[in-house]
Amino acid sequence: QTDFKAADADVNTDQDIEKNLDKMMSERALLKERYQEVLDKQRQVENQLQVQLKQLQQRREEEMKNHQEILKAIQDVTIKREETKKKMEKEKKEFLQKEQDLKAEIEKLCEKGRRQLWEMELDKLKNQHNEINRNILEETERAWKAEILSLESRKELLVLKLEEAEKEAELHLTYLKSAPPTLETMRPKQEWEMRLNRIRMTKQSVRDQFNDHIQMVRNGTKLSSLPQIPTPTLPPPPSETDFMLTAFQPNPALTPRLPFPIGPVPVPMVMPSADPRALSFPLLNPAMSRPNQPSPPLPASQGRSSPVVASLMGTHSPHLPPAASIPPPPGLGAVNVAPEFHRPQPADKLEKLLEKLLTRFPQCNKAQLTNILQQIKTARRTMAGLTMEELNQLVAAKLAEQERAAAGAQPLGRIRAPMFSAPLSQISTPMFLPPAQVAYPGTASHTPAACKLCLMCQKLVQPGDLHPMACSHVLHKE
Repeated sequence: QTDFKAADADVNTDQDIEKNLDKMMSERALLKERYQEVLDKQRQVENQLQVQLKQLQQRREEEMKNHQEILKAIQDVTIKREETKKKMEKEKKEFLQKEQDLKAEIEKLCEKGRRQLWEMELDKLKNQHNEINRNILEETERAWKAEILSLESRKELLVLKLEEAEKEAELHLTYLKSAPPTLETMRPKQEWEMRLNRIRMTKQSVRDQFNDHIQMVRNGTKLSSLPQIPTPTLPPPPSETDFMLTAFQPNPALTPRLPFPIGPVPVPMVMPSADPRALSFPLLNPAMSRPNQPSPPLPASQGRSSPVVASLMGTHSPHLPPAASIPPPPGLGAVNVAPEFHRPQPADKLEKLLEKLLTRFPQCNKAQLTNILQQIKTARRTMAGLTMEELNQLVAAKLAEQERAAAGAQPLGRIRAPMFSAPLSQISTPMFLPPAQVAYPGTASHTPAACKLCLMCQKLVQPGDLHPMACSHVLHKE
């Protein structure tokens, strides 16, 4: 039993020794590698230190050499400074001597130069005096010419304004003379003739007054001493009679009924005109563009003033009632108008216009186009001055507005609303404004504060983007 146990112990001991021996050999190899690394690092550090030592020694030698050179340079500068100091003292003495000599010479020359200076100053003052006199004469002549030019410019400006008013009166008289003589045209004709005569007399008076002032200024009178020539004021143009403002009002019983509701009539928009007189002086016959020179009618698609569109001013539909039921425009008050003698007028012009619109908008019928024309006329309060192209644009805008309203409305099967919620005869807004109420120069404008079309780009101008103008035209700020 004892031997058996001893044998087991020997086996166990041999196994532990092998493990320890393997571990010791691995540790020995590891330590050997670390030792070798430490030796390599030590050698590298020693080599680096030797290199640094050599560099420091070399730098020390260079610094010593530089120090010696600097000391030598300091010595050279010191020597030069001493030499320069001696030289400057010598030059200073020489300059002092020269200064004394110059002072003595200056004292001698001062006495001689004073007389020459006085003579030069005297000549200079004489030249300045002559130049000032010449400038005074030139400025006097320039002021005289400027005063004359100012008077002539003001005269031309006033005469130009009076000539514009004279042309407007001649145009109205040309229209009134071309119309058949009736009781309704006699009074406006007399009023426009009186206005034309007064304008001509005023123009001649203005010319005479300004010519007198110009002649007096040329004779030497100061402009400030002359009395101020007042700006002539003309009374407002006579209002047109009702026979020149025909109503365009359809029969409410014949108003077409659409399967969708139409929104409220939009805010009136004034279509700007390329001619500034078209806004200041509305003509009832736009085809007459020059006084005493009636031009032939242009095609409906050409020209600034289309006679086809302007004819709506005097065209009645066969189903339209007379215009006597239209309420007076706001601001004019109650005006007693004599009974009118209506002349039978053909409806062919309206039919031709509707045919052209049907050609342009085949998806619509005559009843729809008639109501759209009524809306445009209600918004603009007049159809005068519109070309066919402008009318097409307005009709297209109305149709687009109706399509937008129909797209947002209820299903078609549930809607049976008429195009207008009330008969047109009950609408209090007047369909026309008399030409006397159109904005003339110097009178307040009655145009409603609404979005209008820009004169340049033909787009709506919001109130914040409106450029201030002296006339009734509308432009964007930019």
